[in-house]
Amino acid sequence: MRSSLLTAALLTFPLAAQTPPPRIAVEQLRAHVHFLADDLLEGRGVGTRGDRLARRYLAAQLEAAGCEPGMPAGSWMQPVPILGITANVTQPLTATGANGTATFQAPDDYTAVAGNADGKAAWQHQELVFVGYGITAPEQRWDDYGDVDVRGKVLLVMNDDPRDDPERFAGKSRLYYGRWSYKYEEAARRGAIGAIVIHTNESAGYPFQVIQANHGRENFWLPFRADEPTLAIRSWCTEAVAKQLCAAGGHDLDALRQRAQLGNQAPVPLGVTLDLAIDNTVRTMESGNVVGVLPGSDEKLRDEYVVVTAHFDHLGIGKERNGDSIYNGAVDNASGCAGLLAVAQAIGRLPQRPRRSLLFVAVTAEESGLLGSEYFAANPSVPKQQLVANFNIDGLNVWGQTNDVEFIGYGKNSLTALAEQVAKAHGRRIEPDSTPDLGLFYRSDHFNFARIGVPAAYFKAGRDFVDQPENRRRMKASYTTVHYHQPSDEIAPWWNFQGAADDLQLVLECLLRVADAEAKPTWTPGDEFEKAR
Repeated sequence: MRSSLLTAALLTFPLAAQTPPPRIAVEQLRAHVHFLADDLLEGRGVGTRGDRLARRYLAAQLEAAGCEPGMPAGSWMQPVPILGITANVTQPLTATGANGTATFQAPDDYTAVAGNADGKAAWQHQELVFVGYGITAPEQRWDDYGDVDVRGKVLLVMNDDPRDDPERFAGKSRLYYGRWSYKYEEAARRGAIGAIVIHTNESAGYPFQVIQANHGRENFWLPFRADEPTLAIRSWCTEAVAKQLCAAGGHDLDALRQRAQLGNQAPVPLGVTLDLAIDNTVRTMESGNVVGVLPGSDEKLRDEYVVVTAHFDHLGIGKERNGDSIYNGAVDNASGCAGLLAVAQAIGRLPQRPRRSLLFVAVTAEESGLLGSEYFAANPSVPKQQLVANFNIDGLNVWGQTNDVEFIGYGKNSLTALAEQVAKAHGRRIEPDSTPDLGLFYRSDHFNFARIGVPAAYFKAGRDFVDQPENRRRMKASYTTVHYHQPSDEIAPWWNFQGAADDLQLVLECLLRVADAEAKPTWTPGDEFEKAR
């Protein structure tokens, strides 16, 4: 597969950029992160003062790099309308079945988040139904719902997709069907009043404390469409609570999950009713995407755009942990914004601009469900047919230099082959996603570009560290288990930006090749996003 991909790249992209690109400067990356992750910005929460400061900084730095405003009438900002909804539990989750009644506490046992903009929402003796993976996928010959009517019911659903059959659901590589967001969307389409996603560290890729961070705090949405089905309440629960919910009606969760793995199994009413109520505080606000453009030099190709994205938002101020309540988001994603700026600044130093134009988009509300990129993809600053590729930067390698870099969505489009070609020229290698079961392709902003047919590339830090490999792998792993979406995601003196600079050099050279090539990147035949193009 690698051989055929590389051959395709050699036929599609020029072997070298016309002018050797400038080096990504470590000092620039460190300086940008120092500012964007500073307590002054208070975690860059959506619609806050920190949000506005971050956007103003990003626009100023893009202007300094030689970009022009990317929105009509000379504006750097694309306003993004946001609904802020804060849910307060007024009646705790209570389950009643043949084996008794149990009451659970949020957020230790479960979370409850509003699924629409109604002022109140409640489950009142609602029937609980286990729906396996909660997937309807005719092309995969899989249906967890069948003809069962689940309107008005609460659904208990697994956070994953089937992975045992390599002929379905891409084997161990998770598709969008396995994402929690799909579970809620499908439950709403089916007319359910609510859904509870079962958390496990394995299926989520992060501990339950990450889920808990969203409970009781303001969550953000794009304005709901009148024809858009919604859930009254979206919930997660721990695996232990899911077992108790099933046991209350005389069922065993492990047995239910084993049955679901067989495929096309009917939903199972658990003999349990649920009560839960929340009051919602709803407000409207405005955030925005920062958009800058470096116009291309070729008269024929300058109306086509290579898009570089990074989200600037994080979680703002939240629950205090170890005396700190500011969720600075230094890795996630002050570092990615630093990368976007460094790439723009490097291209701005070229003596001749690339043939195609380059569009730099720093998006808002990624942590709230990829809202900023969703809004931009639906309302692009140029016609979507003119967007030829997207390079997304989300979470840089701050642990040290590596011989490899992971390509999320390896093999989905021709950018994979291009990345392999560029990496090889640097004595490095591209590796497929090391955790394909986590569905990382669907968890950052490139996903919304893929949904409108734009081939996307998303690099993540590699695992083959040049020095102290075991120690650095442990440090990298501890980020997810300890610091991800926590106040402790802060810049530290030990951060090693050389690995980030090396990875960004690959991004820079890949996007320059795309910007100068005659041909456009393409989806791999048969890929799920090919038809969207």
